Amino acid sequence: MERIFVWLVRITLSVAAFSVLILFFVYFFLSQSLPNYNKTVQFSHLIAKTEVVRDTANVPHIFATNDHDTLFALGYVHAQDRLWQMTMLRRTAQGRLSELSGKKTLSIDKVVRRLGIYGAAHNSVSALRPSTQLKLNAYAQGVNARLKEINSGALGRGAPEFFIFSNAIARWSPADSLAIIKLMGLQMSSHLESEVLRARLSLILDNDRLKDILPDVPGPGQAVLNDFASLFPTLPRLQANENMPQQAFSPFKPIALSGASNAWAALPGRSASRGTLLANDPHLSLTAPSIWYLARLELETGGVIGGTIPGVPVVLVGRSAHLGWGLTTANIDDTDVYIEKVNPDNPNEYLSLNEFVPFIKKQSIIKIKDSTSITIDLLWTENGPVLPSNHYNLGAITPEGYVTSVAWTLLSAHDTSIEAAFDIMASHSVQSAMKASRAYVARLTVA
Repeated sequence: MERIFVWLVRITLSVAAFSVLILFFVYFFLSQSLPNYNKTVQFSHLIAKTEVVRDTANVPHIFATNDHDTLFALGYVHAQDRLWQMTMLRRTAQGRLSELSGKKTLSIDKVVRRLGIYGAAHNSVSALRPSTQLKLNAYAQGVNARLKEINSGALGRGAPEFFIFSNAIARWSPADSLAIIKLMGLQMSSHLESEVLRARLSLILDNDRLKDILPDVPGPGQAVLNDFASLFPTLPRLQANENMPQQAFSPFKPIALSGASNAWAALPGRSASRGTLLANDPHLSLTAPSIWYLARLELETGGVIGGTIPGVPVVLVGRSAHLGWGLTTANIDDTDVYIEKVNPDNPNEYLSLNEFVPFIKKQSIIKIKDSTSITIDLLWTENGPVLPSNHYNLGAITPEGYVTSVAWTLLSAHDTSIEAAFDIMASHSVQSAMKASRAYVARLTVA
């Protein structure tokens, strides 16, 4: 009996010691993913000495002698603190969530692939000014410098989450930053759903009642279109809703929760500080971590401070010594739905003016964790991407023998929204900032 007790004590102590050892190694490897803010590093891409000072709230204040180094450092600190967030935003815009999450995010990937958000971001890079491309490259170099540091220094995985999702992290590129801006526009937009809702209501309501419920925007800027219900009189009047995917990573928000924001200002005579005040709430979702990342940047045109989004090298909501700015949703008609007739003798063609022409077509492979990859067909007409009937409830307004395509400013290959954000940061007056904001394309406007 005594011998059994001795062995039980030995086994218990051994298990306890082994558990402590395991916990030590787990803590050690996880802690390697946490950034070290008290160090000096050298990078070949930096032009001059650059300093990052963290305040008591851990907000980085970046001091450099040129914009290249400031944006390089911003990319570096973004990757230090929010690498997981950045890669997940990029994966969402690429339609590659299923590689990590399996089938539960497959519906999201399908919609994003068909919209072609990431391809549009790639195309937009060449439409930017050379100076803007240099700034995006400087930021990408900073992100990639951190990635190289993680790999060469065996610093864990760059973020604790990557120990669970061990997929490789690709290098950052300027298109990745533009894709995140487009993804933000997608999250804040609801006009496509509004177009479908208006068309559905026109099937059961007369025109006066429809305008009473969904009034037209006042002013002359309205296109004269044929009445939808009269164009397709045999279309079923009532159809069930098909909702967009609403998983945790979904960028598709319900129509009631998208497209909202607030902004208001007070003149010096109406503020206790005797200074102008600007309050802004862009109405983005509450997440952990927050979508926002506070930072101070010393630029050649002066210092700016405010909210950035990891992956994007601009202060989107902030202030300088000259002005403050915020973002609100531009509730404008930026999306059109086209009902395209398919050639009854050849399903690979659609009617364009007075002749049938072939769809632009390519295949896209979606990899799925713990499952077999699938291949989907991506179709475009001259108007934009073709979306299936189960996307945005388009089936309720699509007659038999037709498909729906979407034209959307968000998908423009000439999206200069990032230039607007850079120019606003450099503005020294409200007038110049408002002029710069005209370059916004993807759903946002300056306040």
